[in-house]
Amino acid sequence: MIGTRGKPLVLVVDDEEWMRDACGLILEKEGCEVLTAADGKEGLELAAARRPDIVLIDVRMPGISGLEFLREVKRIDPDAVAVMITGYATIEVAVDAMKAGAYEFLPKPFEPNDLRDAVRRGMEQSRLARQMQAKDLGASGELHVAVLAHQLKSPLASLRQCIEVVLRGYTGEVAEKARAMIEVTARRADEMLQLINDWMTLSRIERGDALGELERVDLVGLIDEVVGRIRQCADIEGKTVELESNGRPATVEADAGALAELFCNLLTNALRYSPEGSRVDVKIAVGPDEVTTSVIDDGPGISPEEQERIFEPFYRGRAQRSIPGNGLGLPIARKIAAAHHGELRLVSEIGKGCAFHLRLPVVVDEGARGEG
Repeated sequence: MIGTRGKPLVLVVDDEEWMRDACGLILEKEGCEVLTAADGKEGLELAAARRPDIVLIDVRMPGISGLEFLREVKRIDPDAVAVMITGYATIEVAVDAMKAGAYEFLPKPFEPNDLRDAVRRGMEQSRLARQMQAKDLGASGELHVAVLAHQLKSPLASLRQCIEVVLRGYTGEVAEKARAMIEVTARRADEMLQLINDWMTLSRIERGDALGELERVDLVGLIDEVVGRIRQCADIEGKTVELESNGRPATVEADAGALAELFCNLLTNALRYSPEGSRVDVKIAVGPDEVTTSVIDDGPGISPEEQERIFEPFYRGRAQRSIPGNGLGLPIARKIAAAHHGELRLVSEIGKGCAFHLRLPVVVDEGARGEG
């Protein structure tokens, strides 16, 4: 996640302690600051005092119900993005939550990736809403782009959530032929949401707002986490991701969320264009002053004349046009690299796959260097 006001602030309101703790552990690893409340009363006090970006709300709680809490928190801060979480999902609950201003509906049990994705989408929505309110978008052209993205994204997100409610069977059994068509619709909605998110990310980077708070980051640990997350994806079709390091630690000065997005883009790109059953290798080589990470795939490769063009927004190589994608992942990755004083380059031959090499400066302990 790339924030604009330090760490994203998430409030988790749930009467189950294990759920609060689990959400906290997952989201803190994503670079969020997490507040928790065991009931609606405590949650409203925190919401009024801290104005969180995202509020995760359990529907069924003692005292103030989740829907009542949602209505109240929206009165406190109309720009707060609310994600309803519940183990008692019904179409009525989903509709009531959306009417009350919920941005998304997350039925229990959910996987860590479901939570991460919901919060990422919500953070982008929150950031955009707050910037629009503050008119902190630079030139009027940028404001028009932001307004357009906001107007496209809100109804599309609601549409996608309604589709999910149907697919999960909360409206009744779905016939197999109908399910196949609905799943295609869901995938297309996801692609549109991803396009809008990527478009806004690229726009933000291009106006110099690429990074949030910089901190010392264990790059090897961060990449290991991203690789683990990618391996959990259900749509990698038997492909494998292997991580290899020379064993040396690498500390970089970075926005951890932005770097995670960079590596997620590179790995997703490599897996998308690799044949079924193939392997993507991630290699980390740590030197005295810099660390180089390589993402190597067995895809169709890219011709020499196209190798720079793939870093242009919306450009897609001839060999890749039959595969779904929006042509923004690699431009975003390169711009994030540049914002960290790094370099992202490509080595490829047609028919021999691609190798993306990311070079980043490491934090050097001057005392240790002097002793060496």
